[in-house]
Amino acid sequence: MQNEKKGWVKWKQALFILLALMSIPILFIFDTPIWLAVRGLVEPDYLVISKFLTHWGLYLFYAIFAGFWIYAFIRKNRKFIHIGLAYLKAQLVFSLLVVRILKVSLGRARPGHGSGFTFFETSSKFNSFPSGHSADAFVSGVFLYFLLKQTKYAGLRFLPLIYAFLIAFSRVCVSAHYPSDVAAGITIGILGAWFFILRSQQNWN
Repeated sequence: MQNEKKGWVKWKQALFILLALMSIPILFIFDTPIWLAVRGLVEPDYLVISKFLTHWGLYLFYAIFAGFWIYAFIRKNRKFIHIGLAYLKAQLVFSLLVVRILKVSLGRARPGHGSGFTFFETSSKFNSFPSGHSADAFVSGVFLYFLLKQTKYAGLRFLPLIYAFLIAFSRVCVSAHYPSDVAAGITIGILGAWFFILRSQQNWN
């Protein structure tokens, strides 16, 4: 039964990776029209919300996990400590290291500076792909989804993912990223969280 469950999880991962890899190149074709459409749809009065989310949205996740860490160490809860370590590793390896390597290696221009690639570029104007905010948000969102799913608050487990999506969407609204940048960041964040959750589960019992 356990092997069947693991096989099902691996199958879902493979399907997700396949769909993500197919969708990102498609988005490249329509990046500029979608970006302009989003900018046109967002009223100036609501743009302030996008700016707030893009600049401060991640701090809510950080505050939640800081509180989680404090609780885990005070209660000496080994399971929670291992979950916290897995979260930290996912953020460092995927949201920071993987994203940064891709940003510099590919050197994609941000909206307003073109849409092409200038390889091995360190300027922030050409570090658009993938979106680090999106990767960061979805590492946090997936970990919180997993944690809530195991509690009496399981009905709220999708809220962190919705909030993570709003942060990612805000990056397009404020012209910091193209849709494909955000899609790539979301993919990296989800895969990073899955990788460390599955890898670390044996230490959570």
